[in-house]
Amino acid sequence: MRKVIAALLALSAAFSAAAQDSPGIDMEIKQFEDRKVDSGREYYGDIPARMTKVVTAGDNSMTDLLFMDAVREGWNISPFEFCTYEEFDRIKTDTSYYFLIRADKMHRKSSDPSIEFICFLKGNEKAGDNLAAMPELIALPLFAAEGYDDRVFTYLPAYMNIIQNYIQDIVDGKIYPPGNGRISLKTPDKSRNSTILFNKDDMDYSPYMQEFERMFRGRAQVVPQEKIDAALKDAAPRTLVSLTVAPSDNRKGSYCYKMLISADTYGLYYYKRHRISPRKGPGFLKSDLKRISRLVTPEFKTR
Repeated sequence: MRKVIAALLALSAAFSAAAQDSPGIDMEIKQFEDRKVDSGREYYGDIPARMTKVVTAGDNSMTDLLFMDAVREGWNISPFEFCTYEEFDRIKTDTSYYFLIRADKMHRKSSDPSIEFICFLKGNEKAGDNLAAMPELIALPLFAAEGYDDRVFTYLPAYMNIIQNYIQDIVDGKIYPPGNGRISLKTPDKSRNSTILFNKDDMDYSPYMQEFERMFRGRAQVVPQEKIDAALKDAAPRTLVSLTVAPSDNRKGSYCYKMLISADTYGLYYYKRHRISPRKGPGFLKSDLKRISRLVTPEFKTR
């Protein structure tokens, strides 16, 4: 298996190197990517007609109840039924089902802290104790598994919309689910009329006021969570709000996830992750702010 993987990596590298000099190779790579999308559309195109099993703990916890409410109010891409984890264990090998499930995921080694995600999975005959055998179309981080942050509850309706929009793009053949914790985002429209609300606790890098103003030209604010909650509740027009998810102990090498979500359309406009290190804490980095500034201030030049 290692020899096969090494051969594939070498082939991929050869294609990439050749593509720099050959337009013909560029076309071949594009055709290969197009075939992947077509294959995904063929494989996942039945989602709207299939039953989605929404897996819940059934423990009447606040997380479970709010998760179920968000599904009842917002899920419309397919028929759905709630089920227990026990039922999920029995039927996860059935390829006629899709599953919306909250699950802990670790991305490095077993000793790393885990984060709970909302995952959309397809049943697979090889599914055993490890959920990795099940095709994962999308997974959005919720909170640290060892201690949740209830601020994410405000974002749950947006999560339902983000997940379904992503699934619809897969069904329509617009994207192919990359897996490995990555999410393929379309290039967002640059808008000079958007406002960004950053939670002050989401910032690893805190620029001086003059630098912040220069980056965003008055189109961004650092605010308490209450203002973000109000923007989501009121569907504030042309407003993006921040969210970061990271392990509660900020352990070196673990991932921090950073998002910007539209308060009025519930669209996902920005999604990045980085490994926490002594130089990179949890939260938006300076490099993130530079990228984001170009969403609302296209004239901003990085230095």
